[in-house]
Amino acid sequence: MMKFLMSLMAFVVLSQASFAMDAPMHEDKMVAVILLLDEGDDQQVVATIYTTLMAAEKVAKLLDVELVAEDEVNDDVFVFSLKSEKQKNLTMKLFDEEGYETAAHRVLRVEDGNNYNALNVKSLEDGTYKFQLTDDKGAQKTTTVTINRSK
Repeated sequence: MMKFLMSLMAFVVLSQASFAMDAPMHEDKMVAVILLLDEGDDQQVVATIYTTLMAAEKVAKLLDVELVAEDEVNDDVFVFSLKSEKQKNLTMKLFDEEGYETAAHRVLRVEDGNNYNALNVKSLEDGTYKFQLTDDKGAQKTTTVTINRSK
């Protein structure tokens, strides 16, 4: 079973590389996955391969935008900067601490270079929020923002 899985993985990598040559030239992220496995049961091997591939997919879906922001907001305005190499539209969402309820939602037009933004958080309670940026392809960048006006 182990030889079969390793052969399957090698086939996927080689076939992916051969198809990539026919694709139009654009910037893609390449993620290298190296597995070092001892003799183990097949279920553990499959689980390890699955976990590794999921982690690689997550890395490949990171948003190619630099976010500069303070981790803590001490007044009613959350100021942040986005630096991008390309012009794009991003969806900005601010979720509650659990990540379920949307506290703020906005579509941002990001120009190439530095972009400065401000979000009015006056209506939000003090606490920890999840700040998420997403592009039209589903790539994301997430950080945590704490609103603490008592400082």
